[in-house]
Amino acid sequence: MNVRPQMNRSATFSLIVTSLLLLAAKPGDWPQWRGPNRNGSSGETGLVTEWSGDGPPVAWQVENVGVGYSSLSVSDGKIFTQGDLNGIEHIICLSEKDGSLIWAVQPEPVKAALDERIAKQFKGLDKNSDGQLDEQEAIAGLGGNAAKADSVADDADIAELAEQRTNTFFKQLDEDGDGKLSQSEFPRKMLNDFSRIDAPEKDANVDELAQTRTTTAIKQLDKDGDERISQQESRGTAMQSMFNRIDQRLPGERRGDGLLTAEELKTYYSTRERGRDGSITVEELQKYYTKTYPGRDGILTLSDIRRYFGGYRNGQGDGPRGTPTVEGNRIYVEGGFGDLSCLDAQSGKTIWHLNLASDLGGGRPGWGYCESPLIDGDQLIVTPGGNKGTVAALNKLNGEVIWRSTDVTDGAHYASAIVEEVHGVRQVIQFTRNRVVGLNAKTGKLLWDYSGAANGTANAATPIYKDGYVFTSSGYGTGGGLAKITRDGENFKAEEVYFENKMANHHGGIILVGDYMYGFGGSTLLCMDFKTGKIAWQSRSVGKGSLMYADGHLYLLGERNEVGLAVANPEEYIEKGRFSIPRSGRPSWAHPIVANGKFYIRDQNTLTAYDVKSGN
Repeated sequence: MNVRPQMNRSATFSLIVTSLLLLAAKPGDWPQWRGPNRNGSSGETGLVTEWSGDGPPVAWQVENVGVGYSSLSVSDGKIFTQGDLNGIEHIICLSEKDGSLIWAVQPEPVKAALDERIAKQFKGLDKNSDGQLDEQEAIAGLGGNAAKADSVADDADIAELAEQRTNTFFKQLDEDGDGKLSQSEFPRKMLNDFSRIDAPEKDANVDELAQTRTTTAIKQLDKDGDERISQQESRGTAMQSMFNRIDQRLPGERRGDGLLTAEELKTYYSTRERGRDGSITVEELQKYYTKTYPGRDGILTLSDIRRYFGGYRNGQGDGPRGTPTVEGNRIYVEGGFGDLSCLDAQSGKTIWHLNLASDLGGGRPGWGYCESPLIDGDQLIVTPGGNKGTVAALNKLNGEVIWRSTDVTDGAHYASAIVEEVHGVRQVIQFTRNRVVGLNAKTGKLLWDYSGAANGTANAATPIYKDGYVFTSSGYGTGGGLAKITRDGENFKAEEVYFENKMANHHGGIILVGDYMYGFGGSTLLCMDFKTGKIAWQSRSVGKGSLMYADGHLYLLGERNEVGLAVANPEEYIEKGRFSIPRSGRPSWAHPIVANGKFYIRDQNTLTAYDVKSGN
């Protein structure tokens, strides 16, 4: 569903003039992903140069930004971010002064589409038409994740609810009445939870249990009597979901031979499911419900279903990922499902909206859209991915397409683009699923590409550009490479200068200060010469994480909740303070920022502002 207001010429001209007047960010503001210049650096000065053992003083803390990994933008006294509130993806505006909520909205078209989807889905799932979904209806329609949407009952007796829920579960599924649930009796859509519920037996004879399970599996599934289980024989059974984990890889290959031998089965059962007997007792299921879903009855109401469908869901963490971009009185924001919205910064009212997948023919990457939109003049640059063009330039006033990168049709990944003047041509530089590309900012035409740092799994780090050189990096054991961009007439070319495996930056970004880059390669913080790739120093620092730069210092956030301050010094690692923040149960992946004398850390629902202005 699109909202695209019709504008007459005078209104359009007025908006352009207003936009131009408000284009420049107020000194100290942080109006977009990675700051005013989209490079992870703040121009602020006069900040404290050392922290006490408890870290800088807390100016304020709020717990109202919801579930998610979106970082923050700060502009004109307001803070903007995204988060799932009560399970529903919202764009959130807070007061910079004290963190108080100004507004939190779902864009109107997103809300309308969600209402329509819920009405349709609920009717199809509620088989007995009683206005709610019992546990088996919910599992059949939504899988094991349905339990995450189940709200906690008021004044719940946790033990009693778990017992009632377990008894109902067994009554419906224990077909042979033996007081145990085998994998064949267990709901297929919950089989990923089976080994979590099936607790290892104390003092178990591991080899004997593994042998018993192996013998049983072959007896039940080996239809042709060859003492092996083929993929065809596993279909429609619990074995199908774990087949590739059991089938050992052949030498030099990424897959096995498609047949499970007794040896492979026994190895799997004795290691990956060590001490487990392959069945679930009443006690085990009740303990699981008590610990994992305390106070939940397994019955989903209409509001629970809204919570389930209301935001992006992922095994690596729910919620939105992208950071809002602020320009004047408008903000531009991209949600996990690819909902791209332009909102009024004062009220949160939707100005226009489209979806990168349904409206632009894009393909949502496996861990959701994570991009933070880029403004370049009158254009809004986004990355829907797909056959119609990986990158799109939209009219920022109404969302209409200006160009698509039709000669680049790679899948979208998780990085956010930058724009730079390269040898006299303004270029959008973006890291796709396959490579980093330089596109003509006026037409979207491909000018050059470099694939050395792409890993195909998750290319997430924003490219770094300086003086005709582009550095890109990715994790998963890959590393980073510097490409030199040259021009010969109308032709551009990218040639690799060096490649350094140690700078395998997963998501935490790289900062260029002078001639040196600072970034996490795996769990190690590295300082590296930008032009030569020579590593100046390495430090464990706060462990793998993200960072930003302000006033001569690196602000470091480890994803395991360690926070550090270090001098941006290419000679050696000098730490000037460290403290820990409480764990939220998820890695701290939202990048920290510094704006107007405050150091902000967002960790899931909690946002904390630390006072780092010198003399305060």
